[in-house]
Amino acid sequence: MSFIEIQSVNKHYNSVQALFDVSLTVRKGEFVTLLGPSGSGKTTLLRILSGFEPVTSGAIRMGGRDITALTPERRNFGLVFQGYALFPHMSVTDNIAYPLKVRRKSRAEIAERVQTMLDLVQLGRFARRKPHELSGGQQQRVALARALVFQPDLLLLDEPMSALDKKLRFDLQEELRDIHRRLGTTFINVTHDQEEAMHMSDSIAVMNHGRIEQYGSAFALYRQPESRFVAGFIGKSNLLEGTVSAGIFRAEGGAVELQDAGADGAAALMLRPEDVLLSLDPGEDSGRVALPAEVVSSTYSGDRALYTVALGPQIRFLIYGPARAGLIADGARVFVTFDPKDCLLLR
Repeated sequence: MSFIEIQSVNKHYNSVQALFDVSLTVRKGEFVTLLGPSGSGKTTLLRILSGFEPVTSGAIRMGGRDITALTPERRNFGLVFQGYALFPHMSVTDNIAYPLKVRRKSRAEIAERVQTMLDLVQLGRFARRKPHELSGGQQQRVALARALVFQPDLLLLDEPMSALDKKLRFDLQEELRDIHRRLGTTFINVTHDQEEAMHMSDSIAVMNHGRIEQYGSAFALYRQPESRFVAGFIGKSNLLEGTVSAGIFRAEGGAVELQDAGADGAAALMLRPEDVLLSLDPGEDSGRVALPAEVVSSTYSGDRALYTVALGPQIRFLIYGPARAGLIADGARVFVTFDPKDCLLLR
């Protein structure tokens, strides 16, 4: 069942339109991420959800109730910001307790809930410390505990991990996902990091220029992108521009016969790097396509290599390959082979 419904939301800043007819449905207990580059509208949408930004038109509904005009304090939403926004003069305990004190909860209830949150984010031994005595990751966990301590209906996260280093980001992603599973609170996260979005989310809304390009699971976005933008933004991809005629896709690099190719016309053939093999000979598998290419460069990452190959003067393909036997030299003549069933046509 839908819990949060964003219905045809438009947002104008004077003559500039930031959101275009955005609609989105979030189920109760779901972890949803708004993903997109800078300027895509994801933070604007989050601010509208929080109540800090009014809509120009459209509506926000929660549990079937229209909350579009409600002020932030009446929405019972938790917020976690990129900059933590902790009170520097307060201890960890007092920071977490603050939302409960504002709501005039009893001392006993405050003490119990704060202790529960300290245990949840594993900061019990830091309870008396001030924010400046904590690491960035610890401060972020305090901010998370403070946003959850009053049991919000929805938790909004505005790029909460963007200031952390890669390993700490990954560790916090694991913790955040675990907390989400344990509490069952609905989370909506904003990020520009597609790996973070795919790692944590039940559903992802890919945003671009104020519109939602595609909304679905990480698998659907990666394997069944509906636009060139999604194909390029989610993971690495190879796009071969060409035309379809009578079920055959033709491009500068070669021709591929496809099943269910659809109508004739301009199209792009998409292949993920892991679906392509690099070979020194074309092989004899009649079911695979083999296109001649030349190795441009390679990158070694321990468990595998990433090759960039040229299929033509302006055509570059990315291909993952094994690295145990060493890298194929730059300039080597090779063949790019793939199964047409792994291809996706984008119009």
